[in-house]
Amino acid sequence: METKRLMISLLVLCCTLLAKAQNDVAIATLQHGDNVSVFKGPSALASALAAASEEGGDVITLSEGTFTAATITKPVSIYGAGFETDNAKGTQLTTISGNLTVGKGDNTTLSNVHLEGFYLDGSLNVGGQYNTGPLENLRVVKVMAKSMYAQSTSSNTSFDQCIIMGSFDCDRAGGASGIYDFNFRNCIMSCGSFRYYTQASSSIVLDHCIFNANHLSNSTTGAPFNNSHSNLLRLRNSIYIKASGSGGAYGWPSGSDIKNCISDSDISGFENCYQVAINDIFKDGENGTYSSNRTYELNPELSSSWIGNDNTEIGIHGGNGWSKVPSTPVVKSMQLGVNGSNLNVTYEAETRN
Repeated sequence: METKRLMISLLVLCCTLLAKAQNDVAIATLQHGDNVSVFKGPSALASALAAASEEGGDVITLSEGTFTAATITKPVSIYGAGFETDNAKGTQLTTISGNLTVGKGDNTTLSNVHLEGFYLDGSLNVGGQYNTGPLENLRVVKVMAKSMYAQSTSSNTSFDQCIIMGSFDCDRAGGASGIYDFNFRNCIMSCGSFRYYTQASSSIVLDHCIFNANHLSNSTTGAPFNNSHSNLLRLRNSIYIKASGSGGAYGWPSGSDIKNCISDSDISGFENCYQVAINDIFKDGENGTYSSNRTYELNPELSSSWIGNDNTEIGIHGGNGWSKVPSTPVVKSMQLGVNGSNLNVTYEAETRN
């Protein structure tokens, strides 16, 4: 069964590459069981979502190029070609332009959405609009987003090897949102903040992440955890670069649970944590701001003692590791031939981790 699924996925990818080469436009392929549909142009993602099954299990594969954002209301998996072009790693740039909302607006729960391998030139809105349509079991992998908002009750959500360029705040226009079991693993929060999460049961876990709040100004609204309740944050094996200002809201919320971390601010009182000057944390001497050219390797003169509670190094290279390459197969070569009314496709492909 797994071999058949991989073969279908490779066929879908070949069809996507072929259509892209012939038309030079953005292509979305929708895989429903053994059936494959192809959609073209900026609206291709929206068209594929409209045609996807309400029952779940469909897979949408996006070519490189730019797609207009749409609302995801069905349990689908969406795979792009990557969030950055990197010839050495075989990734291309898939861009979704606009705000991408995941969740229903009819007060029913949406479960089991998977997003991977694209750049979102807008906001990822987690949950349906304004406290309607709870969301659960969302997985976001190797996605770069300008910012994120929580718009309704959400639970059991994971972000793996993602880059969040802006804040991840609650949408206050819709009232206080509850987020439960939100897990960020090996992620870079380049301009990090978690603001306006007032519900006491909300929880955010950052494990092997870089949380850079240094961009925020010395103002009440700029504080990285402004108007969020105590005990919101659980920081593990991560790097926290503090916001401007001192004390109070410019640090983590009172009652935060912090272990095995590095920070450029006073981190005394927490378990196995280290206070280090900001320019001494990384090998390149820079802060936590994202750049595609940076590796975020730790300072080799100090890193031997910076070990997390899982016996791997603190930061994004420990834990599950760090890679920008999505899990879709990469086609190394492809030849096409016509035999009567049949199109024969011969290809060489390999899976990626």
